[in-house]
Amino acid sequence: MDVNEEHQVEHLVHYVLRVGVSASAILLMAGLSLVLIRGTPRPEVAPPLSEILRQAFMANGVDLIYLGLLLLMITPVVRVMMLIYGYARIGWWRFALISLLVLLLLCTGLALGIKG
Repeated sequence: MDVNEEHQVEHLVHYVLRVGVSASAILLMAGLSLVLIRGTPRPEVAPPLSEILRQAFMANGVDLIYLGLLLLMITPVVRVMMLIYGYARIGWWRFALISLLVLLLLCTGLALGIKG
């Protein structure tokens, strides 16, 4: 196993986390600013994802907040996916399998949360 490849995997995971959290923070701050400036009321029920995306691109503050929270929740899932890729790439199959199990648990929790 090459030490350089291990560092590349570490940098990839670090980059995914940094970009996900930073983008989420920007969306949350922009959304909160727009809500405070415009006085936009929060809807009773969160709209579907397609509506959130459409309204977020139209600079709707509440939907920017929803999008930021969604991105913040998706970031760990993408991180685990990058870990699976990285561990498989450097040949650490045991860790890749464990990461795959963690990803399955995350997806199961997401599916149960959406369903119920």
